Parts: sequence; C-alpha cells; structure tokens
Amino acid sequence: MSLRKHKKALQALAHLAGWAVFFRLTLPDNELMQRNLLPVVGNMTLLVGYFYLNMNLLIPSLLSRKKVMAYMGVTLFCFFLICFALPSLVHQFHDFGRPPDGMPFSHRPFDRFPPHGDSLLHGKISRRQLYSMRLNNPTVQFLFVFIISAGLKVLTQWYREQQQLLEMEKSKIQAELSFLKTQIHPHFLFNCLNSIYYMTLSKDDKAPKTVLSLADFLRFVITESDSNLIPMEKEINMLEEYLNLQRLRTSEKFELQFVKDGNFGEYSIMPLTFIPFVENAFKYGISAHSNCFIHIGIKMDSGMLTFACDNSVMPAVKNYVRSSGVGLENIKKRLELAYPDRYSLKIGEDRLVFHVKLQIRIV
Repeated sequence: MSLRKHKKALQALAHLAGWAVFFRLTLPDNELMQRNLLPVVGNMTLLVGYFYLNMNLLIPSLLSRKKVMAYMGVTLFCFFLICFALPSLVHQFHDFGRPPDGMPFSHRPFDRFPPHGDSLLHGKISRRQLYSMRLNNPTVQFLFVFIISAGLKVLTQWYREQQQLLEMEKSKIQAELSFLKTQIHPHFLFNCLNSIYYMTLSKDDKAPKTVLSLADFLRFVITESDSNLIPMEKEINMLEEYLNLQRLRTSEKFELQFVKDGNFGEYSIMPLTFIPFVENAFKYGISAHSNCFIHIGIKMDSGMLTFACDNSVMPAVKNYVRSSGVGLENIKKRLELAYPDRYSLKIGEDRLVFHVKLQIRIV
C-alpha cells in the first residue's frame, strides 16, 4: 500500500472511531431506539452530512474566502433546519413524541427528565443517564458537530499551510545554494587562469601540466557540487588536488603544511566548504619575494569537524585582507543556509598572521 493510500485509510478509521464515540454518547437507550428508529437515524444522518458539508464545502468556499456573513447565514439555516424544521416534520408524520396507549408518562420517548424533580436526588437516574439526556438535545448535538468540524478544518488548513511554507523555504534554500555554487566556479577559474597566464608569459614548463590539472579539478568540482552533500573524503581529496594545483606556481620561500586527524569515512559535508578559505590564503598570503606560509588542519572528533587555516599576510596586501574577498562572503552565506545553528566561524588577524577556524557539528 502506498503512503498516500495508507494515510487515507488511517483518516477513514479515525473518522469511524470518532463517529462511534459520538453515537455511543448521544443515542438513547435500546428501548427508545427501537420505538424511534427512523427519527434517530434521520437526525444522525443529517448531523453527519452537515459535518462533512461544513468541513469540505462551507469553510473552504465561504469562510476561507472571508465571506463571513454568508457563512453565518448558511450555518444558521442548517441549524434551524436540522434542530427544528425537520424534527417538527418527523413529529407530524411519525407520531413522534406521543406515547402508545397505556404507557406511563415516565416512559415517553426522549423525555429529558422524570416527572418528579426530586428523582435524581433519590438515585432514580444515574449520572450516565443524565449525561445521555443532555447530549440527546438536538441543539447540543449540532453545536458539538459544528465545533468539531470547524476545528478539524482549521487545524488541517493550518498544518497544510505550514507544510507549504516549509517546502517553499526548502526550495528557496536550495535555489540560493545552487546560485552560490555557480558563483564559486567562475571565481576560482578566474584565479587559476590568471596564474596560468603569468606562467605562460614566463614560458614556465609547468604551464601544460597546470592546464591538465585544472581541467581534471574542474571536472571533479562541477560533478560533485551538484549534490547537497558529498562524502568527507571526497571533499578532502578535492582540497588536496587544489593544493597540488597551487603548488605549481609557488616559490621556494613558500611553506605549506596540511595535517589530517580523525576518521572521515562515515561523514558527509557540503561540497566546496574548505576551498574558499584556502583560496583566500593563497590570494593574500603568499609572495615570490618573501618568506610566507599556509598551515591547514582538518580534524574530526565525535561528529565535530574542525578546520583551521593560518597564513602569513604580506604587508602590501594587508588592507585587502580585512575585506575577506568574494569567496569568504560566499562561503559564509552557504554555511548559514546549510548548517544553521550548527557551525561557528572565527576569522581574525594577529601579527601578520590571518586565522580561520571553522567548526561544524556534522551529526
């Protein structure tokens, strides 16, 4: 059975159970039921019909469209029809309310109270019989059906609207993530092509290898970034490929450290999480004429991912570091969408060292 059919079956069972409880509380005892079967069945049929009429037609077509006066008018019409007009017709044509010849007054059908007011005090009527007599009132029955049907419809509409809002929010987040991913590719590609351009100007023999490495890397990035999550190991492998690509254009004065700690095999992460931080470090933290470094560490401990990236800051570009760049602003937005209230990001500068520390609760 499909999920939709299973849900409908559960709803049908819930309605049947609700009506069984309602009939058990409101129907008269067996003796009165047998003598007045047609009026009782007719009254219950009208109440059931009004229940679904109010829930499936009147509220959606009138009240939901702010036609309050029309809804009140139809509700009052149904009230008088079910509680007064139709019972009056039944009384006339079914001899409703007249006891058979010789029957004592106290056995008249649907009598609400015994002839003597002190009978309840002497224990002649049980508490259950008293409740039953009160619930046998057509007005009470109609109000009960009206309140339950209106309440169920309002709750159902509220739940449906909440689900629609969640779906819209989810679609919006997915659209924003897809847009931000498309921004990463041209930004990274621009930086790499710019490096290759300078390598070709200097006729560096590493240029052809760099082009091939870039092609392989971009193929990997484009394929994997279409997913919302990728295995952690793939993300780390992607980072290592990126570092190898960047090493081709660094000098001997550059120091690169990359340390991994922990078991990453069972975890997944948003694609392109680490590269924007490392890209920013290469953009502002290396120089062909001065000693420079980039130290990267990734650690996984009981579902808590810690990524740290420290890089030297060249005095000539120090003012530009504070702006963080397009890549860092992009990753901040993506982290907020993908891991709300589950991540912390600290970015700062201390004595010409730029620090990035990202922590994400993966599970």
